[in-house]
Amino acid sequence: MSGTARHQSLNTPLLQINNLSKAYQGNRQVFADINFEVKAHEVICLLGASGCGKSSLLKALAGLHPVNGGEILFKGKPLHKPDASIGLVFQAPCLLPWLNVHQNTAFPLTLHRESKISQAEIQTQTDTVLQWVGLRDSADVYPDQLSGGMAQRVALARALVKSPDILLMDEPFSALDAITRLNMQQLLLKLIAHRRNAVLLVTHDIDEALILGDRIILMGDTPGRIVREWQITMPQPRAKHLHELIETRMAILEELSEVAGEHLLPNGAVV
Repeated sequence: MSGTARHQSLNTPLLQINNLSKAYQGNRQVFADINFEVKAHEVICLLGASGCGKSSLLKALAGLHPVNGGEILFKGKPLHKPDASIGLVFQAPCLLPWLNVHQNTAFPLTLHRESKISQAEIQTQTDTVLQWVGLRDSADVYPDQLSGGMAQRVALARALVKSPDILLMDEPFSALDAITRLNMQQLLLKLIAHRRNAVLLVTHDIDEALILGDRIILMGDTPGRIVREWQITMPQPRAKHLHELIETRMAILEELSEVAGEHLLPNGAVV
């Protein structure tokens, strides 16, 4: 590869969304004219009120839902179906109740027999991610014995076990209590710093977006569109220094009040 070609390859966004649109049956349009990029190792938080198409967009980017217009490029190539290098974490952990923590985490590695991954490799990869999320000692525990935070850590480990280049996360911490949620946010930041994953995270919470995001993208209107974007340059960790981002928070809150209207809560969250 020439120096020029190598430079272009390094600067190619990991994920490119170009003029993307989606409509359901009856021609009800969910989102339209969506354009943005996700760079390698970047954390983007997608903020907006319920109904603006955030979760539908995330599922389209995961290759789970077809779109009606535009294109999705992953590593420079069109994406039309799920890719092993794209991890997905839903709001609910969606664990299989008949499998223990180790088995739930390893499950993605057992789906593709053609890869001929050995049992020893499955064991090693699973043990590694369980160690990272702090659940190695709970490998034999079943889902009905887990707290909400532990179950979500299993879901995160399951998404990480195939070493994806990007994690797509749909409000993964919204059902957790405040302390557990903060702990999960810090765990995610630690994992990102170590594993260098890119992350696209849907959230309703401004403070969560400010804590986690390198960029914050606001969606609004019906059908959903990109309204505005903010770059967050403050280094990590930020949780104890959010007062220094008060101007950005107020700017986001002001934009949200316009696009979310009656959906806006007093604390800045949107429903």
